[in-house]
Amino acid sequence: MITVAITGGIGSGKSTVTEYLISLGFIVVDADAISRQMTAPAGDAIPYIREHFGSSYILEDGSMDREAMRALVYTDSKALKILEKGTTEAVIQRIDKIKSDALNSGFKVIFFDIPLLFEKNQQDNYDFVWLITADYNTRLKRVMLRDAIDKESIEKIMQVQKTDDFKKKEADIIISNDGTLDELYTSIDKILKNCSLL
Repeated sequence: MITVAITGGIGSGKSTVTEYLISLGFIVVDADAISRQMTAPAGDAIPYIREHFGSSYILEDGSMDREAMRALVYTDSKALKILEKGTTEAVIQRIDKIKSDALNSGFKVIFFDIPLLFEKNQQDNYDFVWLITADYNTRLKRVMLRDAIDKESIEKIMQVQKTDDFKKKEADIIISNDGTLDELYTSIDKILKNCSLL
């Protein structure tokens, strides 16, 4: 079984790529979705968050207040490390279990959408790494439209992520997402054929 990690900075268009792969019938494991499950009401990480950050970071429905936590961790590196210890490491363990369970599944390839692949030094745990890139201003506009957050907040997120220049040196395949959807899909189709995954 081949494992492919898909990564890229915020607003690069990872979700667009993974949605297309799913439409082609491929299995995609989403690290962010796993993280959201863990911080949802009664999620595995909720007791840890309550213990280390207090009830003010838990919403009335019992889930983590993602907006408040985001504001905290992008201005407080110590808080980010504490959060990562209780969530990111658990997400990595969950993904590792999914990979081991899938080995005997008969799947030819499984894709993993992992936004912080390089930041967490996980790139060597996959057979191939696909990096999705996009122009800085394009990424800003996408995130502002999608998440309704201000430019300054987005730039803070970008600052804690590895640069595209760093990621390009480490990635096996680079997919530019500055053009149209059709151009993106054509690029993906070519890569899948060249890698004998179609």
